[in-house]
Amino acid sequence: MKTVKYAALVAALAGCGDNLDRNPTDGGGSGSDAGTPTETLQLANLDGPVDVSFDDRAIPHIYAKTVHDLLLAEGYLMAKDRFGQMEFIRRGVLGSLAEIAGGLMPNLIAQDQQSRFLGFQREGKAIYDGLAPDSTSKKGADAFVDGVNQWLDANILQVANYHAPTGLEALALFKNNLSHWKPEDVFALARYQAWNLSYDADSDIARTQARQGALTAFPALSVDPKLAARQGVYEDMFTDKPARADFTTGPSAALRQAKNTSRPPVAPVMSASARTALDGAGAYFDAFSGGMFRRDPHIGSNSWVVSGDATASGNPILSNDPHLSLIAPGVWWYVHLNTAAMNGERMIDTEGVAFAGLPGVVLGFNEKVAWSATTAGYDVTDVYSEQVTFQNTGTTAIPVWVPISVKFNGGDVAITHIDESIVVQGQATPTVLRLYVVPHHGVIIPTSITPPASGNLTSGSALSVRYTGQDDSDELSFFNGLWDAKDFADVDAAQTNFKVGAQNFSAVSKTDGIRWSSSARVPTRVAAACTFTYDAGGVPQGTSPQFVLVGDGSMEWNGDLPTVMVPHDANPARKYIATANQDNIGNTADGNPCNDATYLGGDFDVGYREHRIREKLDAAVAAGGITPQQMSELQAETKSSIGEKTRDSFVAALNHALGDTSDDAVLAAAVGTLDANQKAILTDARDRLMAWTFATPHGVGATDAAEVSDSVATTVFNVMLSRLVPLTIGDETSRIGRAPGTLQATRLIEWMLTDPTHLATYRTIYSTNLTYNQSVLWDDLGTDTVLETKDERIVRAVLAAYGYLGTRLGNDRTQWRWGRLHTVRFDQIVPDVVGGGNVVSIPPVGDATFPDGFPRHGDLAAVDVGNFDIYNTTNFMHSSGASQRLVVEMSADGPTAYNALPGGQVETPDSPHHADEAELWRQNKAPQIWFKKSDIDAHTASKLTITPKP
Repeated sequence: MKTVKYAALVAALAGCGDNLDRNPTDGGGSGSDAGTPTETLQLANLDGPVDVSFDDRAIPHIYAKTVHDLLLAEGYLMAKDRFGQMEFIRRGVLGSLAEIAGGLMPNLIAQDQQSRFLGFQREGKAIYDGLAPDSTSKKGADAFVDGVNQWLDANILQVANYHAPTGLEALALFKNNLSHWKPEDVFALARYQAWNLSYDADSDIARTQARQGALTAFPALSVDPKLAARQGVYEDMFTDKPARADFTTGPSAALRQAKNTSRPPVAPVMSASARTALDGAGAYFDAFSGGMFRRDPHIGSNSWVVSGDATASGNPILSNDPHLSLIAPGVWWYVHLNTAAMNGERMIDTEGVAFAGLPGVVLGFNEKVAWSATTAGYDVTDVYSEQVTFQNTGTTAIPVWVPISVKFNGGDVAITHIDESIVVQGQATPTVLRLYVVPHHGVIIPTSITPPASGNLTSGSALSVRYTGQDDSDELSFFNGLWDAKDFADVDAAQTNFKVGAQNFSAVSKTDGIRWSSSARVPTRVAAACTFTYDAGGVPQGTSPQFVLVGDGSMEWNGDLPTVMVPHDANPARKYIATANQDNIGNTADGNPCNDATYLGGDFDVGYREHRIREKLDAAVAAGGITPQQMSELQAETKSSIGEKTRDSFVAALNHALGDTSDDAVLAAAVGTLDANQKAILTDARDRLMAWTFATPHGVGATDAAEVSDSVATTVFNVMLSRLVPLTIGDETSRIGRAPGTLQATRLIEWMLTDPTHLATYRTIYSTNLTYNQSVLWDDLGTDTVLETKDERIVRAVLAAYGYLGTRLGNDRTQWRWGRLHTVRFDQIVPDVVGGGNVVSIPPVGDATFPDGFPRHGDLAAVDVGNFDIYNTTNFMHSSGASQRLVVEMSADGPTAYNALPGGQVETPDSPHHADEAELWRQNKAPQIWFKKSDIDAHTASKLTITPKP
């Protein structure tokens, strides 16, 4: 899930919202039930009565006779707690935000056009219409949406003088534009969630631009020796080789084959027209950065399952903390669904979390099985460079070019089109977006359409996207099947319905142990689509599905990977299975995902989290007696992996600068210009780093000397690193036009410091220096007469870091606590239209205790993730992280579960359950979740009895 940014919309609406009544009504959430232990409610279309117990964390435990009634009640109660969030996310996904505010904020039209290009609304309707009338997913969506609409009618649409809850005044402002949800909206939302964790057309385009930029900027045959020495820069910056070679498992027997080295490295040549199309497509996806379709590079997840053979109780344990955008309210909503207590349909008894706007339980547990998910990262999206034939519908002097066909398999295939009608608030007629479609691939990226260069030609270019999510499939039926799964056979049967966006699904069962499967639809490609390799100088050769492919028919999909070949494992001898978005089986261990028997993908996490998780689990298994508390502690692990690896190199560089520099003329010259205060800074940084234990506490309010020392060292290290990256590779990336991501950049710095000889840019002799012995990337291309070195760059980075910290945090270095910079705020989804300080955000803007957000421990690539943008040298906040902290121990008597959410169950800040979970989450506490009836009864705060409306 990505945070929807409405800052501009807020500014536009603030002036017209001051006359709104800000008093909340009973529609605001569970807080309105607090004074009444038992309430009654009538809803239409129920099969029978429904009982709901709300526990002391506002979790609804819903008891009904039929699944229909469970989901109808769930829809009503979710809307009661989260309707504002649900509605704005739904409209963003459907591309209908302009309908309610386009007149006030015209750029919402562009965001709606992005949604229509991605096609969630079209695909949601196609999936729903294609399901059989008796489909459990179809009936479930019908019931859930009925519940949402009944709440909407009773609490907003049919209320004559509706007053929105505090912070949600936008609902009142837009009331006249609100309308009923449709069942197909549920499938559109589901497809959006799959897209969010699997679609990578933007990555294919950016990677292709990076390759083209590197080859152009640093040609191997350049007459400039500095440029020629950087011919392998693409490999060093953008390689798929992991920073830590730790994988979930080795390849399955079906994949354990000799590497294929016989494919010729055919390198497709891009025409000038195709390169223009590529740049247009890159600009199109770059424009997504301000909206809900922004690709967050830090989204990921951790999950592991541990065998009962290694636990204190003898019961298997599951742990899962999905890393999603941290928003207010959070992406998850707690719910417990039960038909078993009434001896009802399917005897369901399942609890966990649901996505706001989707029915059922997505991640959670039942009496027999608990399950989790992390993103697998398999490549399920390809971008094709099309040779397009255009027709001029204008004149020779003023041509109007219309794409009419593409070249494919030696012939011409007609292009079709879709007209999307976008209703705009205050606009008499809709805005029509025409999307062109290549039938065998998919929709053309609008800004990639490149007409002929002159009126005498008809051939041009465009880029199209093929994605498994363009085909109809019903992923909701997978989760539906888990609600009453009894064993792994049931889980496997359910997973056959999961087609789009491969996920690592792990599970524990008291009877069956532990299992993991990443089963999903993974397309295979013809051999010509995966010929990628590097030459001896590190220059990329050939192609792969990670780049834009030729669309002429020579690089197509040729089926799907058989299920037996998709990586999976069960009850391994190591007694645990861990996934953290890294390469599952080691295809990228050598940096090339194309030289194995089967291609799965390459753009995986670089492996820091998986390494730390496996390190900790190996030690825990060896010691034995693992407890759920230990698994919660591992979720909170924040030891600095990058610091642990590189600290000694930094200290050595500073010692060099403070000692004999006669062997490094550039360093000597740099140090020679420093005054006593600047040299004292280098000493201070060295001493703090030497004393660092690699713990990364936020340190705000700390009095323990050791904790303060580690917190300040964490600050110095990370701020220094944020200066070192641009000092080191900024000159190269500005010429290339693309830069590696944050973790890819820090991986490169780590290699340059600790293992430079394997880098393509390593040189023993460089320009006039006969004993360079380091990567040439340390040298600044902007200084023609100076050859900068590693230690000189580190000195510059340390001085820049101290200069910034002194200005930002003051001259008292003991107050340079990491949590003063490294913070998080859960930004609200519904726009603040009254200028009230974004009171739905957690903590709100201007909060007395946490004005800059919650101070957070951890640094880059920690297990308890809190990644910041290494290129933003003034902002160390993070906006994605653990969206839940689930731990489940599965015994013969059923599950014992623990969890905490970043936020609370209820949207409105007037509720005591708006931010209560956030207090648990920020302290890494995860109390028990009540599942057994006796426990629920002992912790019930209020009850609701729902009866059929006559």
